[in-house]
Amino acid sequence: MDTMKTKIFYSLIAVMICALAISCGNKYGGKWIAKIDSDEITDNELNAYYYAQMKSIYNLPKEEIDKLAQDPAQLERNPLLNKNNFLEQMIQQRLVYKKALDDGILKNEELKTMLDISKEGLIVQYYIREKFKNDINISQQEVEQIYNQQRARFKGVPVDQAEMYIKQQIFQQKLNMKIKELVDTLRDEKKIEKNMELLKKELNAQIQSPQQQAPQQTPQQQTK
Repeated sequence: MDTMKTKIFYSLIAVMICALAISCGNKYGGKWIAKIDSDEITDNELNAYYYAQMKSIYNLPKEEIDKLAQDPAQLERNPLLNKNNFLEQMIQQRLVYKKALDDGILKNEELKTMLDISKEGLIVQYYIREKFKNDINISQQEVEQIYNQQRARFKGVPVDQAEMYIKQQIFQQKLNMKIKELVDTLRDEKKIEKNMELLKKELNAQIQSPQQQAPQQTPQQQTK
């Protein structure tokens, strides 16, 4: 089940990075649910962040996420399903965000590159999820087949949790196939060229870059 923990971790990182790309000024409306000095986090903002992140983790609609949030076992695996915990995460993030701005972090060129990468990746992720969300069906027979094949793996895990995990894995496998089909189609439609001469120079530069040398031994060490 380490895959879920990894997915939660990287989703958190993505949300935190993307937060740096936008202003903290509230654009969601609603009533304030937390304040940091004069900066308000509203109930609408909390829900927007919460469901966007949980959908990216679980590939489930709002109603199903609310059900997960009532399941003690799911809360143990992902404490951020609890909105109070999620709000605390937002507050901590906002505190560091404000400090980062005060320290001039947005002038950092490496961060700007990271923001570009994050923005592009999240747009692609969201586009793919929305494009194929109604094209992927998972039958109970598929779930039961995998469960029976991997029964030992799910020993001690409640059946409903095991089934949800299996559905997520099947969904990802089928989604990967859809992505490959999409990319293959797009490659056929476009003319793609690589400057191999320049690329070889880049590759050679990596190979020939000075490597960190081991510290030389002193005469005393050599004689031992």
